[in-house]
Amino acid sequence: MEWLLGNLAFAYSFHKTQPAIIVDELVRIWLDIVTPGRGAGESNWFFKGIRSIEQQAERTSRELDIRSDLRRWDEEFPWIHHELIIRYVVGGLASTTVMFLYNALRGGNKERRR
Repeated sequence: MEWLLGNLAFAYSFHKTQPAIIVDELVRIWLDIVTPGRGAGESNWFFKGIRSIEQQAERTSRELDIRSDLRRWDEEFPWIHHELIIRYVVGGLASTTVMFLYNALRGGNKERRR
């Protein structure tokens, strides 16, 4: 029964996953980590505006680099598309979670067999 529930969870999550949303969120998180924040010495509104424009330009440039790298990956390895990788990871997580919950709610195999 555990095997069947795990496979059903994998298949359902594999087909219902929207990889574009996940990729967009991962890119946003990565850009938040990599792009530096505001520096010291921005007491003047003019310099704050210039720094804001610089940050947006750097952020946009890095996002374009990431997306072009993903596009290049998809061209080099068409059999393992980045969206397919995301679907497999989400399906694996769903399957593992369902099997863990099933075993936890059932009380474990050792207690039932005694």
